[in-house]
Amino acid sequence: MPVVDLVPLYPTAISPQITVDIRTWYIATYKDRFFTNPPAWFKTYMLLEAFYHIPLSLWAVPALLRDDALLPLHLMVWACETMLTTLTCVVEAMSWEGFTVQEKVALAQLYVPYLLLGSLFLNSLARR
Repeated sequence: MPVVDLVPLYPTAISPQITVDIRTWYIATYKDRFFTNPPAWFKTYMLLEAFYHIPLSLWAVPALLRDDALLPLHLMVWACETMLTTLTCVVEAMSWEGFTVQEKVALAQLYVPYLLLGSLFLNSLARR
């Protein structure tokens, strides 16, 4: 996330060159339009990553280690939000014209694992 997705949120003066290089490679390799011509709603998804996903992840790892009682609730919200935003992106990307089937498959291989991860979290929470 911080290396590819969130680069546009960094002030140019402090944006590490490595993040710019990796993002440039990613765009050249996958032609992902979310990074070249994003829909208006995509910036909201970037902000969710910056202000929700990253802080929650930083909290969740130690919370898991100390068996925090709030962890299941937070993971449920995270899983639902991740699945919804990822599904939106997958549906949008699969509708892009001018992409070959192979290019769409390559993009799907990047995005669909987040759907699977979210569903695994929800499934494991439902079994508790």
